[in-house]
Amino acid sequence: MKRSKRSGSLLVWSAVAATLTAGFIAANQDSRQDESVKVTFYLSTDCPVAAATSPRIVRLAEKYSNEGVSFEALFPNELETTQGIMQYAKERDFNFPVALDVAGTQARKDGVKIVPTVIVRNASGAIVYRGPLDDEKVSTRVSKSYAADALDAVLAGRTPVQKDVEPFGCFLMAGDPLPTMEEVNYAEHVAEILNEKCATCHRPGEVAPFSIIGYENAKKWSRMIAKVTSEKTMPPWLAADGVPFAHDLRLSERQIATLKTWAEAGAPQGDESKTPTPPTFPVDWALGTPDLTLEMAEPIKMGAEGEDEYWHFVIKPNITEPVYVQAIDVKPGNRTIVHHVIAFLDESGQSDRLVAAPGARSGGYRNSGGGPGFVPSNSFGGWAPGMMPTRLPEGTGFLLKPGTNVVLQIHYHKSGKEEVDQTKMALYFAKEKVEKPVSIAWLANPVIRIPAGNPEVKFTQTIPIPVDITLYNLMPHMHMLGQKMKATLVKPDGSEELLIQVDQWNFNWQFAYSLKTPHKIAAGSKLRIEAEYDNSANNPYQPHNPPKDIRWGEETTDEMMLLVAAISVDGPLNQNRGATLAERMFQLFLTGGQN
Repeated sequence: MKRSKRSGSLLVWSAVAATLTAGFIAANQDSRQDESVKVTFYLSTDCPVAAATSPRIVRLAEKYSNEGVSFEALFPNELETTQGIMQYAKERDFNFPVALDVAGTQARKDGVKIVPTVIVRNASGAIVYRGPLDDEKVSTRVSKSYAADALDAVLAGRTPVQKDVEPFGCFLMAGDPLPTMEEVNYAEHVAEILNEKCATCHRPGEVAPFSIIGYENAKKWSRMIAKVTSEKTMPPWLAADGVPFAHDLRLSERQIATLKTWAEAGAPQGDESKTPTPPTFPVDWALGTPDLTLEMAEPIKMGAEGEDEYWHFVIKPNITEPVYVQAIDVKPGNRTIVHHVIAFLDESGQSDRLVAAPGARSGGYRNSGGGPGFVPSNSFGGWAPGMMPTRLPEGTGFLLKPGTNVVLQIHYHKSGKEEVDQTKMALYFAKEKVEKPVSIAWLANPVIRIPAGNPEVKFTQTIPIPVDITLYNLMPHMHMLGQKMKATLVKPDGSEELLIQVDQWNFNWQFAYSLKTPHKIAAGSKLRIEAEYDNSANNPYQPHNPPKDIRWGEETTDEMMLLVAAISVDGPLNQNRGATLAERMFQLFLTGGQN
């Protein structure tokens, strides 16, 4: 595969790919169903005894795979994640399928109470051995290889001498069993999930196309709910892993499996008296009365059909002295067509020229996607369906100076009829002294080149962080060819920490992910950003027919590799330090700060 000389090696372990199947998440579908003998390892990513057996597991699998034996590893404990088990398997060179066993469903059927446990099945699927891999925690002390002996016996057509051996290790901690088809119901199992994760958008007057509030609505849409949650297209949340985020919309594997079982059972209601009270939502602004409300100068009309449109509306805040903005909220004027809103700041006045150019109307100018058409001086972040407003910590805020334009980028869908929108944004000011101005760092790689027809183009850039900073939120950004993005912090001691990972990029869901708690990053650290693109004809979002070579650009049909980060510089108050750092970081990309 041909790569740009500026691209680095992006380590991608492709031996496994997550897919929902039969109550657990399979990380590889090469299950080799035609094999006669099958071995299942029950493991846990946090059990030291299980971890110590890893080299022996690999050797066993390598030896007996050549003799027609298939292998898999299941992870039944609570709090395991698909990303976690895939990383665990990658680090240990597992070359067989790994999977989540949600709520220990299969482990319970196999009589597993301890991890690690090995299960050997014969050609008819009957368990012929259950127990430990061998007789010792430490490999150098092993004197009895129970699993290997069982495999030798069953491959020779004999019954193993040892059929059940007491395992040793960590207790199974799979949590409560999943409700069965006979048990599952809306009142006790489903309503709470929908109220917590879905009702923010799927309620009357909100942007989602239907309501799931109440049993009758949920029952009507039960099969669709099961499908989109199983596919993980809903709730909309692209971050697969990373630091803890605020207002995390992701469903657990247990919740996904429960919704699937409920739909398959015919969506029973259960005891209505046990139904939790539906959530209540603010009638006006979620954070109370704003300090300042910004509104589009006039309504804009959208046609009934056609491609999505990106418009930028220039608003001049009525302030006479500098203020610090700690939170924003957005009230779409028409939730049917407003997909997302991003607030850019323009101190240069470039947006005034854009809104006066031909084609501008309603106080706004059109852009096909990507950016606002100028290099922003800062940004307040944005809003998308399901996002809840979050205040920055005390002593921090985005500086808004008199004379600065606020430019609202609004992504509009078409609804099938003419629509009108006039969106508002609420600003909440810091009331206390601001010690740490927050600024947006535009961590971009504008030298990307994506060859036509290539389904797997990878880039890596490494950005040095010259001063101590605090991180508040992250927003990955690519266009239609984007597939994956990952940001890893490399600390001064060489250790690494995953900040955010998107495994299935979707241009239609642009999120700024607010951290649960601000994240301190030491000077001398490096930020490694990895991105992957599919420029083949098989990409369903391919904007060109036939595909053509693509470079960085503002158009949706161009591409970007951009990570937007809200940061502050640690230290005494200096209104320009944050912006200076952002500018220094941006210059690094333009002058070859990637490798």
